[in-house]
Amino acid sequence: MSARLAVVLVVLLVSACGDAATADPRLATPERTVRTLLAAHGIAERDDVQARMIAEGGLSIVDREAYEACFADLDQPGGAGMAGYVLGLLAAARGELRYELFEQHAVVYVREGVRIAMRRGDDGAYRIVLAESVPADVRRSIVGLEAPISPATSRRPR
Repeated sequence: MSARLAVVLVVLLVSACGDAATADPRLATPERTVRTLLAAHGIAERDDVQARMIAEGGLSIVDREAYEACFADLDQPGGAGMAGYVLGLLAAARGELRYELFEQHAVVYVREGVRIAMRRGDDGAYRIVLAESVPADVRRSIVGLEAPISPATSRRPR
């Protein structure tokens, strides 16, 4: 009986390691995904992000490929703005983040009532799901800001 149990455990261990080995190492855990997103903007753990944003007028992407890899649904209306919202939350609280894993999902708790949702893809990588991470009112505002202005709404009253 114990020999069968040992074989089953070895098979389970090998299959679990196989998933981790095939995942992009930058996205293999929720913690790594957050670090990758911050690094894609040149944010180090001890940076004063607020001072840097004031000095530089914002945060620039230094590694676009890594940045885009961090999100499951970036290609949607307002995706870049929503990603910026999530980046701001994570950067501001990076020393106090809490992580919770369950099945193929993860949650990053930023502060009371604020969380970032992640999903583990078939490739084993954890990616941020903007549709579940950005509150509906914030999504509407971001999409509204990015909407083109039509000629009818851009006229000034005479």
